[in-house]
Amino acid sequence: MASDFFTPAQREVIRNANSSFNFLCGAVRSGKTHVSYFLVPERIKRHWDNEVYFVGKTLSTLNRNILEPMRKIFGSSNISPIIDKQYVYAFGKKCWCVGANDDRAVTKIQGASAGYFYCDEIVTYPENFFEMMLSRLDKAGSVCDATCNPESPSHYIKQFIDKPENQKYIYQRQFTIYDNTKLPRETVERLEDMYRGTIYFDRWILGKWVRCEGLVFPLFNRDRHYITPAAYSMLKHTNTHRIRYCIVGGDGATTNDATALVPLFIFDDGSAAIGDIFYHDPKENGQYANIDLLPHIARWYQDIIDKYSLNANVEFYTAIDSAASDLIVTLRSRLPERYRVTAFGKKDIVRTTETVNNAFAKDMVHVFDFGGYRNYVRNQWVAGLSPLVKELETMIWLEGNEKYDPTVPNDAADAFRYAVNAYFNNPENLWQTPIER
Repeated sequence: MASDFFTPAQREVIRNANSSFNFLCGAVRSGKTHVSYFLVPERIKRHWDNEVYFVGKTLSTLNRNILEPMRKIFGSSNISPIIDKQYVYAFGKKCWCVGANDDRAVTKIQGASAGYFYCDEIVTYPENFFEMMLSRLDKAGSVCDATCNPESPSHYIKQFIDKPENQKYIYQRQFTIYDNTKLPRETVERLEDMYRGTIYFDRWILGKWVRCEGLVFPLFNRDRHYITPAAYSMLKHTNTHRIRYCIVGGDGATTNDATALVPLFIFDDGSAAIGDIFYHDPKENGQYANIDLLPHIARWYQDIIDKYSLNANVEFYTAIDSAASDLIVTLRSRLPERYRVTAFGKKDIVRTTETVNNAFAKDMVHVFDFGGYRNYVRNQWVAGLSPLVKELETMIWLEGNEKYDPTVPNDAADAFRYAVNAYFNNPENLWQTPIER
């Protein structure tokens, strides 16, 4: 292959990624994933008689990020479609395909005896899956190739890479965006402008493992992400698409904190937007028991069904903070089963916040600007900025970056975070990601 086909950083990987564990980590659009495709043919040839696994966060992301680009490079005769959601034929060999999207995924590789694991976005896997994978690489010369964008230095993958006793088994290449010498200068400048002044410049431009600090949602940009439904329709062409899912995130309290329900609409082209929220602030409306809020919440549900024509073909899912047990019990027992009220317990703050920021960075989620919101308890319109937007713009981390500052309201933003993670992290395997047309 011509030497100018690869960048210098990619040629370095081709020459040196010969360890048991080869980690290609770093910036977005840096070329790390692209070069990893070219490691696969030799790995499969070497482990022809062993089990081979392709792993992604989900089968959908594995197909989109890895298998489809490889088909374009090597041809569909060499990389088949995923068959029965279980395996693919790669260069003539049957290779298992696994989605590692929650703790239960560990069962998918229990009992395996593998010669090769290819891991896309490895930092998104649950730690128990990674630990199980280490024990499954038990053949002579077993290899794991893994790609990722960096996260916090305390992430278990970073701890594994830095452990002194592991160094003799590891090859690591940290990519910056500037390593991709084929990327147009205007693209680099646009990405620099998007992330400049945030920790994501260090992570996604310079490829560094750095801690979060300051604002919780620094990548929320009101000019980009808070737009009218008409502007969103023009931007995403949603007038030609229907809503496929309505995922409601919920957070509740009956004393000082607000009760918030935030609907995330998923269109059949994969775009996502936040519609009209339910927001009850007891400091303004007075304290209400959840049973007393029930008729107001039921009316809110019906209003969004009517407003957005959410017919029976639209699937609902309501993910409420597991700590709000009384609200969960009240809604689950009194509202229609269609709303599928569920306790959301996968609340790792750092991880779920990262998912939201990643969605904002990639313009995957927008918030509809209606010029205000309806106070259902008082049955009156409240003009001005949505409480959700206020919280997204003002929430900050406590020192240590493990908890939010409790003096800054976060109820609507927490509900939003649960809704976004219920879809983009797909924790319960409830749906498939719509395929973008």
